[in-house]
Amino acid sequence: MQTKNNRNYYIDFLKFIFSIMIVFYHSWVFTGIFGAGYFNRGYYAVDFYFIVTGFLFIKSIEKLTKKKSKENLGKLDLQFVWNRLKPLLPSMILIYLIGYILVYHNSLFDYHILFSDQTISEFSFLGLIGNGMSINLGCWYISVMLILFFILFPIAYKYQKTYNYYIAPILIILTLGLIGYHQVNITDPLARNYIFINGFYKGIIFINLGVIAYELCNYLKTKKLTKQKKICITIIESLIYLFLLLNMHYGIAGSYLIAILFLLGVAITFSNTSYTANIFHSKIFQQLGKFGFILYLTNIPVRTFVASSFTYSYHKMLLIYWLITIFLSIIIYVLAEVVWPKAKELKRNKRKGEKI
Repeated sequence: MQTKNNRNYYIDFLKFIFSIMIVFYHSWVFTGIFGAGYFNRGYYAVDFYFIVTGFLFIKSIEKLTKKKSKENLGKLDLQFVWNRLKPLLPSMILIYLIGYILVYHNSLFDYHILFSDQTISEFSFLGLIGNGMSINLGCWYISVMLILFFILFPIAYKYQKTYNYYIAPILIILTLGLIGYHQVNITDPLARNYIFINGFYKGIIFINLGVIAYELCNYLKTKKLTKQKKICITIIESLIYLFLLLNMHYGIAGSYLIAILFLLGVAITFSNTSYTANIFHSKIFQQLGKFGFILYLTNIPVRTFVASSFTYSYHKMLLIYWLITIFLSIIIYVLAEVVWPKAKELKRNKRKGEKI
């Protein structure tokens, strides 16, 4: 079953679930030993986000090619990136300001911190190529996504099917060769190799895997499936995500298998060939997905604050960390996703009234 606006709310629910895995993963810091907390391979959840991003990236381009000509690519490129950034700005600005208070609560108005290279590069979403990030290290994902959109959009827009079938796989292979030859650890996204952080190379691989997932999804949509086959696909889809979640704690499989499973899971989910779309068809899951994104970005400055302010046992620190993260995330969600849209709507209605 597809929703009226053709949105797959199961993907939104999965965003929420995987954001929880990331928050748990970041809690290893309270143990002082990597791998001693819960879901210590939660960094694999970012693979899911990147693949979904790549899927929606190429889907948006396909819609654009039906409406616009192939002229003025530069303007289209900037507009495309801006349209992806604009909805995120209210929550990101709030998270940045709250993060600044949490991280630098003892020296809020220190000129050298306010205008440091790190602060400026992070605020301008250039932490991955500038001087690093000090407030919210989780923003590396946003920086990588925006810069890759800017780089890849003109190529994908102009040569869409060629990009999907040939260029995307070639970029994956070349990037894998590069990180293999130079032993780049993409599970440590903030380490730097050459110009970019390792997360940039991770983004190239997984955004383009999302492009492949898009084509696989389209292939699945062409198949007329019996009830038995749909049940089978639903079971496979569920087992894939269950295995991926378990792997984030137990480390059962390596990166290559995990990447393939994420690709298959995302392709199946978006194709609506399973019965999960019948279960997850409420807009509440879309809001959960948005809340998950806020959780993901809020937890890092909270972690920094908790680690520097308390010296309790791991489980007590974990509880404090979760309570503060959820509390602040609810505040940010209400302000960014409820108050801000209503304020915009009131302003828009006021302008319409003045014109009349």
